[in-house]
Amino acid sequence: MRQCDRCGFLIFQHNAPCSRCAEEMRLAREALVPRRKPSVWRKVIKWLLVCLVVAVLAAAAVITWFLNTAGESFRSLG
Repeated sequence: MRQCDRCGFLIFQHNAPCSRCAEEMRLAREALVPRRKPSVWRKVIKWLLVCLVVAVLAAAAVITWFLNTAGESFRSLG
């Protein structure tokens, strides 16, 4: 049994490396590695499709409203 010279953690095997320091080093290495960013084009295409769906639904609502209004005015003429 011995203590780590760097952090003072108690190590049960004499020749084993300190598990706490090894974990800190691994986390430090992961923090330095740049992570892959998500694709911007995927977000752009998603929002374009959402806007297209909203525009189609709005157009359908306007056409339905226009035809309904026109139908009521033709009924009042007859």
